[in-house]
Amino acid sequence: MIKVIIALCISIYCYAFMIESSYSVAHIKALKEDKLLLVFLTKEGCEYCNNELTKILQNRKIGRAVENKALFVIVTKNQKDSYPIEMLYTTHYPTLFFLDNHELFYCEALEGEIKATKVLDCLE
Repeated sequence: MIKVIIALCISIYCYAFMIESSYSVAHIKALKEDKLLLVFLTKEGCEYCNNELTKILQNRKIGRAVENKALFVIVTKNQKDSYPIEMLYTTHYPTLFFLDNHELFYCEALEGEIKATKVLDCLE
Protein backbone atom coordinates (compact mmCIF):
# COMPACT_ATOMS: atom_id res chain seq x y z
CA MET A 1 0.00 0.00 0.00
CA ILE A 2 2.79 2.44 0.91
CA LYS A 3 4.55 1.87 -2.42
CA VAL A 4 1.32 2.69 -4.27
CA ILE A 5 0.92 5.94 -2.33
CA ILE A 6 4.51 6.95 -2.99
CA ALA A 7 4.29 6.21 -6.70
CA LEU A 8 0.99 8.06 -7.01
CA CYS A 9 2.19 11.00 -4.97
CA ILE A 10 5.45 11.44 -6.80
CA SER A 11 3.90 11.12 -10.24
CA ILE A 12 1.04 13.54 -9.57
CA TYR A 13 1.58 16.30 -7.05
CA CYS A 14 4.33 15.69 -4.52
CA TYR A 15 7.68 17.38 -4.34
CA ALA A 16 10.06 14.71 -5.59
CA PHE A 17 12.94 13.61 -3.42
CA MET A 18 14.64 10.25 -3.23
CA ILE A 19 12.92 7.71 -0.97
CA GLU A 20 14.73 4.60 0.14
CA SER A 21 13.09 1.41 1.35
CA SER A 22 16.26 -0.15 2.79
CA TYR A 23 17.68 1.32 5.97
CA SER A 24 21.17 -0.05 5.34
CA VAL A 25 21.32 1.34 1.79
CA ALA A 26 20.07 4.73 3.01
CA HIS A 27 22.60 4.76 5.86
CA ILE A 28 25.51 4.11 3.49
CA LYS A 29 24.31 6.87 1.14
CA ALA A 30 23.87 9.28 4.06
CA LEU A 31 27.44 8.62 5.18
CA LYS A 32 28.81 9.20 1.67
CA GLU A 33 26.77 12.38 1.17
CA ASP A 34 27.19 13.63 4.77
CA LYS A 35 23.43 13.88 5.28
CA LEU A 36 20.97 13.11 8.04
CA LEU A 37 18.65 10.14 7.89
CA LEU A 38 14.92 10.67 8.20
CA VAL A 39 13.40 7.32 9.08
CA PHE A 40 9.64 7.02 8.71
CA LEU A 41 8.63 4.00 10.80
CA THR A 42 5.26 2.55 9.88
CA LYS A 43 3.39 -0.74 10.05
CA GLU A 44 1.41 -2.72 7.52
CA GLY A 45 -2.21 -1.72 7.12
CA CYS A 46 -1.91 1.57 9.03
CA GLU A 47 -4.13 4.00 7.13
CA TYR A 48 -3.26 6.83 9.52
CA CYS A 49 0.44 6.21 8.78
CA ASN A 50 -0.25 6.40 5.05
CA ASN A 51 -2.07 9.71 5.51
CA GLU A 52 0.83 11.17 7.50
CA LEU A 53 3.32 9.97 4.88
CA THR A 54 1.25 11.60 2.14
CA LYS A 55 1.25 14.91 4.06
CA ILE A 56 5.04 14.79 4.28
CA LEU A 57 5.45 13.97 0.59
CA GLN A 58 3.12 16.77 -0.47
CA ASN A 59 4.89 19.50 1.50
CA ARG A 60 7.25 21.45 -0.77
CA LYS A 61 9.25 22.97 2.09
CA ILE A 62 9.89 19.56 3.61
CA GLY A 63 10.76 18.21 0.17
CA ARG A 64 13.38 20.91 -0.39
CA ALA A 65 14.85 20.44 3.09
CA VAL A 66 15.04 16.66 2.67
CA GLU A 67 16.60 17.00 -0.75
CA ASN A 68 19.34 19.30 0.62
CA LYS A 69 20.04 17.87 4.06
CA ALA A 70 18.77 14.33 4.47
CA LEU A 71 17.87 10.99 3.01
CA PHE A 72 14.34 9.73 3.56
CA VAL A 73 13.82 6.06 4.28
CA ILE A 74 10.62 4.17 4.99
CA VAL A 75 10.93 1.28 7.43
CA THR A 76 8.03 -1.06 8.06
CA LYS A 77 7.68 -2.71 11.47
CA ASN A 78 9.12 -6.25 11.39
CA GLN A 79 10.78 -5.87 7.98
CA LYS A 80 13.81 -8.08 7.47
CA ASP A 81 16.26 -5.24 6.84
CA SER A 82 18.08 -4.23 10.02
CA TYR A 83 17.72 -0.81 11.63
CA PRO A 84 18.75 0.72 14.98
CA ILE A 85 17.55 -1.27 17.97
CA GLU A 86 15.87 1.76 19.59
CA MET A 87 13.33 1.70 16.79
CA LEU A 88 12.37 -1.90 17.56
CA TYR A 89 10.74 -0.71 20.78
CA THR A 90 8.55 1.90 19.12
CA THR A 91 4.89 1.51 19.99
CA HIS A 92 3.44 4.56 18.20
CA TYR A 93 2.95 4.58 14.46
CA PRO A 94 3.95 6.43 12.49
CA THR A 95 7.13 7.76 14.04
CA LEU A 96 9.66 9.93 12.24
CA PHE A 97 13.25 9.63 13.47
CA PHE A 98 16.11 12.05 12.72
CA LEU A 99 19.50 10.33 12.83
CA ASP A 100 23.00 11.67 12.33
CA ASN A 101 25.91 9.84 10.65
CA HIS A 102 26.59 7.87 13.84
CA GLU A 103 22.96 6.68 14.00
CA LEU A 104 22.36 8.88 17.04
CA PHE A 105 19.16 10.84 17.46
CA TYR A 106 19.68 14.27 15.97
CA CYS A 107 16.28 15.59 17.00
CA GLU A 108 13.36 14.32 19.07
CA ALA A 109 11.34 11.64 17.28
CA LEU A 110 7.92 12.76 16.06
CA GLU A 111 5.12 10.32 16.88
CA GLY A 112 1.61 10.20 15.48
CA GLU A 113 0.64 13.43 13.78
CA ILE A 114 3.78 14.76 12.14
CA LYS A 115 3.70 18.54 11.99
CA ALA A 116 5.61 20.17 9.12
CA THR A 117 6.97 22.93 11.36
CA LYS A 118 8.62 20.40 13.66
CA VAL A 119 10.16 18.52 10.73
CA LEU A 120 11.50 21.77 9.29
CA ASP A 121 12.88 22.87 12.67
CA CYS A 122 14.94 19.70 12.82
CA LEU A 123 16.19 20.06 9.25
CA GLU A 124 17.13 23.74 9.35
